Amino acid sequence: MMLPNGSSANITLTFNSSIDDVKPLIQEAIDSIAASGGGTVILPEGRWPITAGINITSGVVVAGAGENKTVLVLQDRLSQPVFTLGTPANNTRPRYGFRSNITNQYLPIGSSSVDVISSDGFAVDQLVYVSRNATEAWIRANGTNSLVDKRILSPNQISSVSGTNITLRIPLTNNLNSVYVQTELLVYTPPYENSEIGIQDLGIEVPDTCSGAPLNDKACNSAAVYFPSWTVDSWASGLSLKGFNKFFQVDQDASRITIQNCTMDRDQDIQGAALPFDVLIQGSQILVQDCSQDGRPSARCFTIGTGSLTPGPNAVLRHKTKSDVQTIYPHQRWAHGLLVEDSSVKTLFVDRGIKGLGHGWSINGGVGWKLDGNVDFESPPFSINWCVGCEGNGHETKGNATFVESGKRTEPRSLFKAQLEERGIHRYDQGDEETDG
Repeated sequence: MMLPNGSSANITLTFNSSIDDVKPLIQEAIDSIAASGGGTVILPEGRWPITAGINITSGVVVAGAGENKTVLVLQDRLSQPVFTLGTPANNTRPRYGFRSNITNQYLPIGSSSVDVISSDGFAVDQLVYVSRNATEAWIRANGTNSLVDKRILSPNQISSVSGTNITLRIPLTNNLNSVYVQTELLVYTPPYENSEIGIQDLGIEVPDTCSGAPLNDKACNSAAVYFPSWTVDSWASGLSLKGFNKFFQVDQDASRITIQNCTMDRDQDIQGAALPFDVLIQGSQILVQDCSQDGRPSARCFTIGTGSLTPGPNAVLRHKTKSDVQTIYPHQRWAHGLLVEDSSVKTLFVDRGIKGLGHGWSINGGVGWKLDGNVDFESPPFSINWCVGCEGNGHETKGNATFVESGKRTEPRSLFKAQLEERGIHRYDQGDEETDG
């Protein structure tokens, strides 16, 4: 996928071989180029000592000379992310505006049009949440008792308003059933936004590895690259990361984030039963493509996971790992709208029941497309998960989800690409070389 290459402005850094921490120089360059309107901070070739805690602001890209040519070596374990793309988490909430109840009795996954009681306060291009509370009736019937009093928020945007009918830009990734829940459309304004931030073409290592550290070890469980809330239209590309216990984290209300062509080296197995994430997705419109876990095959992890109530759509394309103890596994409490495509990684869309603190149904409205590894797909009582073209290479499929064309060649070859083309977007990416001929 082609990512923006930023403006023509850049700052090319040089480092003295005797320097003991390049963080201050990198941060100074980021702040300087941001103040002048944005651009790229280019790091030199070499292995350079660094401490965690660099903040990249809107309009700035940090780029190396290549993942194996520019390598940043952590001098200490990390109690904060190495790179934060945007404003560090501060619990700032959006400002809520007009709201109106949705009057449709039932809306299936994929719906784009909703009826409301009043559209007086809605307008084209407004950001809205499709909002509903986890009611007692829904919880009892759906087996999701860990969601008591939780509000389920799915970010969207208004495409058109016609009378009391609202068309949304993003199809629903959750079905809406008025028998069990009252759903509303809620206008919101972000407290701020950070955009067009990138990090690319470099390596980051933790020599005194954090891989395998217990999850309660505060000195070892920050991400290498962190996208906090309200970061949009930003990316990480061409990174080689080694020795972390969490490689990427994308928070709630971050959106339109791409993580691509990145390798992650988990060089130790975890201590204890609680497993870490390679990539933790909690935002929406997140794309993870052509990434891999290249470390120790025995190092257990959720290589891709979602957090509680993670809203879709999100997509994972052509992901790779070394073994079946490194899984794509939505983690807890009713995430929705995840596509996993063209992967041999063991993938589980299941009810986690009492695991953790009672994670319950981890995913609904999920799709596996052309998965040729082991899969376990289940569907919740009030929703559905699909696996299309799964069971390749003699691998096992399990579960009561909807399985279509198992073990067969599936068209289109890429559901993700086909849906883009339906919207008039045509793209070339790494997968084309492997599938077209």
